[in-house]
Amino acid sequence: MNKAKYIGITASLLILLGVVFYGYMGGFQDVVVNRESFGPTEIYYTTHKGPYKDIGASWGSFQKEWEMLGITNCDSLAIYLDAPDTEPSKLRSILGCRLEGFTPEQKKQISGKFHTFSIPKMNGISASFPFKNFLSYFLAPTKVYPKFQEILAAESSQTSVAIEVYGGSSESVDSIGFFMPVGVSREMFRSLEEAFH
Repeated sequence: MNKAKYIGITASLLILLGVVFYGYMGGFQDVVVNRESFGPTEIYYTTHKGPYKDIGASWGSFQKEWEMLGITNCDSLAIYLDAPDTEPSKLRSILGCRLEGFTPEQKKQISGKFHTFSIPKMNGISASFPFKNFLSYFLAPTKVYPKFQEILAAESSQTSVAIEVYGGSSESVDSIGFFMPVGVSREMFRSLEEAFH
């Protein structure tokens, strides 16, 4: 077998494997957008400023802090305050855990350590994307947000933030949830913006 043929076969196999893996990750799956409401829910949170690729380190630090309080599970979500085309160093993200399920005493202890925020009930658009591994956190937004933007542009609708719901940290999670409120004033999230000052 000559070298060119060997290289061609190897390249073809790599491409095939890449296509199969992309399909496994949900890359060929159609994103279905629904009209739903989100909230109300209360969260405790930390902030992350900077590129999304560095969020993992902020989550790790946040987790260490709530584990020090004896908390063993975080029903997690993130609120993204800035458009993806914002300069990476200026991107602001809220990394949070829901407060539901805690006793009043535990809530008081958590509130003494972290900022809290009450997300009101909001109507908007939602979608979900399969979670396979950590790469899903990077692939899912590239599939979901363009679909959201198509709908918002077609309807001339305005949104204020993006919310991603990841689920419990101590449970098996099979999907990532996405939500964008429609017709909700940015003013509602002012205290989250102020947390960065």
